[in-house]
Amino acid sequence: MPRSNAAYLPRLLSLLPRDGVGARIYPRRWVSKGLPVPSVAIGHPQPAQDTKNCYWEVKEVKLKTRPDTGTLFARVKGVKYWKGKRVTPEGKEWEDIRGGLKWKWYSDMVPPLLARDRFSNKAAAPPPDAAKETATEA
Repeated sequence: MPRSNAAYLPRLLSLLPRDGVGARIYPRRWVSKGLPVPSVAIGHPQPAQDTKNCYWEVKEVKLKTRPDTGTLFARVKGVKYWKGKRVTPEGKEWEDIRGGLKWKWYSDMVPPLLARDRFSNKAAAPPPDAAKETATEA
């Protein structure tokens, strides 16, 4: 099933509507381990009932940008589902989602920007080298 490009969690959530609240997210490493994750083709909605997949359901997001470097950070809270069963304790409304800057993540709602990056046919052109340009002009 085609997916968008994986992204670090703060960037992924910043590209989603409402900063990703309500989205189902999962780290790329779960996919590589062969765990059942929400798989949906780009442009198709995710089914409402998910009885066997592993994912986090995002409940609260606080995005913050570092002023000097422009680096994006996020405090994300959600409910964890493992193979269709809620593993976040019933007494807790949600828990912290950790590893947002450590691993890359996918979402069941594909951000248009990441889908466009994934399927663009343009290869990234290397930056021009000023030394080569001056040598060819001479």
